[in-house]
Amino acid sequence: MADLKEKLRIGLIGCGGISGAHLPHLTKSEDVEIVGFCDVVVDRAEKKAAKYVEELTAAGRTASPKTYDDAAKMLADIELDAAYILIPTYAHGTPEREVIKKGLPFLVEKPLGINPEDLRKLAVEVETSGVISSAGFMNRYRQSVNRVRDILSEDPAILIDGAWIGGPPLVKEGDYFSQNPIGQWWPIKEKSGGQMVEQVIHTVDLIRYLAGDPVEVFAYGATGFNSKLPNIIPNYNLEDAAVFALKFANGTVANIMSCCAAQTGGGVFLNVWASKHTAKFTEWAHHVTLHTAGEKETEDIKGDLEDIFPTEDRVFINAVKSGDRSGIRCTHKDGANSTLLALACNESIALGKPVTVQYV
Repeated sequence: MADLKEKLRIGLIGCGGISGAHLPHLTKSEDVEIVGFCDVVVDRAEKKAAKYVEELTAAGRTASPKTYDDAAKMLADIELDAAYILIPTYAHGTPEREVIKKGLPFLVEKPLGINPEDLRKLAVEVETSGVISSAGFMNRYRQSVNRVRDILSEDPAILIDGAWIGGPPLVKEGDYFSQNPIGQWWPIKEKSGGQMVEQVIHTVDLIRYLAGDPVEVFAYGATGFNSKLPNIIPNYNLEDAAVFALKFANGTVANIMSCCAAQTGGGVFLNVWASKHTAKFTEWAHHVTLHTAGEKETEDIKGDLEDIFPTEDRVFINAVKSGDRSGIRCTHKDGANSTLLALACNESIALGKPVTVQYV
C-alpha cells in the first residue's frame, strides 16, 4: 500500500488510443507520477512519455519516465505502486500475470480477453492474488446509471432493450479506424472479438450491473453487407450487425442490438421497463429520462460526460493509496464476467443455438 502522503508511482502498459482517456487526469493529479511507459511499438511509448514530460513542465513540475517495449522488462526495472493495462483484446493474459506476480494493484481496460477458458483462469488468479483491481467499465460510475440501479433494486427490471449502432470502418480520411493503430486489429474478429465484444460490451456490462447475470443467450449475426463497400478496411471479417436475446434466472428478458454498418442515424441507447418505472438512457454519456407510474413529470439526469474517466481513475488511485477498495464498482472478476457474457453471444452466433453462460 502506498503512503497517503506520497505520490503514486504508476506504469502504463499500452500507449494506444485508450491511454488518451486516462492520461489527462493522471497528468493533472499531483499525487500521481507516471514513471514508466510501455508499448510493443516503443515509438508510441516514447511519444506519450515526451508529451507527458512537456505537459508537466508547462505546469511547473518535473518528470523523467522511462520507456519500454515489454511489460516484464518495465516491471523488473522500476519500482511501481500500480499499473494501468491498456491493451487490445487479444493481448490480455500475460501482462496481467506479470503484474500480479509483482503484487501490484492494476486498472485494466475492457474487454478483458478473447479466450473464455483462459479468461476464467486469469480471473481466479487475480482473485487469489488479493491485489486491488479495477476493470474499465466507466459507465458504472455515472450518476444516471446508479440512480436507476437503486430503483431497480426495489422494482426489478422485466424487459430490457439496448443498442450500439455505428458505421463501418472505412479507408478514408478522418476515419478513426483507418487512421489509428486500432484499425490493425479491431476489424479482425479473432483479435477484437467483434463489435459486440469490443464496443457493445459497455451495454452488456450495464445490463449485468442493473439487472444481474443472464443465464442464457441466443444470437443471430448479419454478414455480407459491408464487404460490398469499395473502401471497407482490409481484413474486415466481423458481423455487420447482430441481435442477442438474453434470459435471466428470475424471468427477466433482454435484447441487445449491435451494428457497425450504419453510415447515418446511429447511436447508443438502453431502455429498461420495470413494473412501476421506465428508464430510457441515450447517447454515449447515458443521459436518462426516468418515468414513474402515477407521476406526470419525468426525472431527467444528464450523464457525466467530461469527468467520467477522471472519476474512475480517482476511485482507483484512492483505493491503492488507502487500501480501501470498496469504492471500485467493477473488479477484474466482475469485468471478466461481462466479457464472458459478450463472448457467449459470439459463441451462440457460431453454433446457431442458445448458449448457457459460464461465468467465473
